[in-house]
Amino acid sequence: MQTQNICLVALFIALFSSETISAVKFNFNNFDGTNLIFIGYAELGPATDGMSRSGALSMTRDNIPFSHGQGLYTDPVPFKTSNNTSSSVYSFKTSFTFSITPRKSNPNPGHGLSFIVVPTVNYDQDSTHGFLGLVNKTTNGNPNNHLFAVEFDVFQDKRFGDINDNHVGVNVNSVNSMVSEKAGYWIQTRTGGKKQLLFKEVKLSSGDKYKAWIEYKDSKVSVTLAPAHLKKPKMPLIETHIDLSEVVLQTMYTGFSGSMGRGVERHDIWSWSFENTAKSN
Repeated sequence: MQTQNICLVALFIALFSSETISAVKFNFNNFDGTNLIFIGYAELGPATDGMSRSGALSMTRDNIPFSHGQGLYTDPVPFKTSNNTSSSVYSFKTSFTFSITPRKSNPNPGHGLSFIVVPTVNYDQDSTHGFLGLVNKTTNGNPNNHLFAVEFDVFQDKRFGDINDNHVGVNVNSVNSMVSEKAGYWIQTRTGGKKQLLFKEVKLSSGDKYKAWIEYKDSKVSVTLAPAHLKKPKMPLIETHIDLSEVVLQTMYTGFSGSMGRGVERHDIWSWSFENTAKSN
C-alpha cells in the first residue's frame, strides 16, 4: 500500500515589533491524488502492470501523442504581501524527484517538463510541443502571463533558442529561457592534493530518476541537479539574478507541467517538497 506524507504548515505570527513572518510548507513522499489539481492529460501515473498506480504524478501519457498537462498544488500559495510591483517576493525553495521516459516503441524524446509558478488554473490546448504545457505561440513572452518556470527540456527547438536537446533553463513569461545550461551536476574531486570541480553530464530522457533543487532569495535563482541517489551538490548548475517582483502576484499556484509532440514519453514526478518564507515590517 502506498503512503503519502503531506505536511502543510501555514503560520501567521504577529510579533511585538509589528513584524510578520509567514510560511507555507508541504511535502509529498509520493502521490495518491490528494491536494492536487490535474489539468489536461495530467494523471496519477500507471504502474508497469497497467492496473495499479505507480505513486507518481504524470504530466503526459505515453500512449497519446501531443498530450500535455499540469499538476498543481490545490491551494494558491502567497508569494508576496500585495500585487504591487514594489512588494518584495518571498524567499522559496523546492525540491523534487523526476524522470523522463520515452516509450520503447518510439524512443524519440519530446519535449520536457517544468516546475512552474502560475497565476491561475488554466488548460491551454495549444501549449503542446515545445511550449511545455505553459504558453502558446500567441501568449509566449507576454508579461501578463505572470509565469516563472524552470524547464528540463529534452528536445532542441530552435524557435525558442534551445541550446541543445538536453538542458535546464530558467524561464519568465516565456519558453525562451533567460539562462540555460546543459543538464548535469558538479562534483568535487582531488587531483595532486588539490580540490577541483568536475562537471558530469546526465541524460534527462534516460528514464533514470533525478533530483532538482530550486531556490529563490534576494532576487537570485539557483538550480541544482543530480541523480536521485546522490546528495545535493555544493555548486548549483545555474545561479542567476532575476527579480520576480513584477512577475509573481500576491498568490500563485505552483506545481509542474509537461508536453510532447509525436515523440512520446512519460514525465513523472515522484516526490516533491515546497517551502516559502516571508518577513516584512
